[in-house]
Amino acid sequence: MRKILAAVSILLLVNLIWLAFRTGITNTFLLNLGFVIGTGAYAIYYGQIQKLKGIHYAVAIFALLYAGLGAFAMIYGRIDTATFEEDAVIVLGSGLRDGEISRTSQNRLHAAIEYHHQNPKALIVVSGGIGAGQTMSEAEAMAQYLKNAGIPPEIILQEGNSHSTYENMLLSKAILDYRLPGGYQAVVITNDFHIYRSVRFTQIVGMEKAASFHGNTPLLSLPGALVREVAAIIKMWLIGT
Repeated sequence: MRKILAAVSILLLVNLIWLAFRTGITNTFLLNLGFVIGTGAYAIYYGQIQKLKGIHYAVAIFALLYAGLGAFAMIYGRIDTATFEEDAVIVLGSGLRDGEISRTSQNRLHAAIEYHHQNPKALIVVSGGIGAGQTMSEAEAMAQYLKNAGIPPEIILQEGNSHSTYENMLLSKAILDYRLPGGYQAVVITNDFHIYRSVRFTQIVGMEKAASFHGNTPLLSLPGALVREVAAIIKMWLIGT
């Protein structure tokens, strides 16, 4: 077990270093740093901790539950429920770096383009505000990306004020309520690991439960993304945002 923990901590450390070069010091980086330190310390002091049965079992149960919730999020997110008859698409942003769209966001946009080809009449809401150190909103950058891919500008709506998944849904709903006052069915497009929480937020903000259509997650981004996402799911369950 000690060797397994050591191997996991090394893999997480390598991923953390990659994450630091890609995104800098963010909340996701700090959360993953905590996991690296915790896993590494557990491996180093495994023998001593094992003697403390209560702590040992508590950590083991926490790790299993955390891993199980991450697996659930991934499985849930890969089961698309879109019918391609929805009235609107909500595409969630995933950050910019030096004004450029991240690979994670690109995969979401590729999924949106694929969806559009099968349902060209649906409105597309791109959702995401201005991040720290950026000069444009995620929504503006995503809208331009879609236009460059041949999506008609008149069906693209920008929601450029949100800074969380909860706000993505709340503010996107306000836009769609105005544009489609007779009622509508929406589909959420985001990465697989992020689908469960995003769809749940559609219900929390008062939107009819949305369908889902996922974009894949870059392999190197997945460990850090899952660590953060599981924490965010737990937060959502506890406080609703």
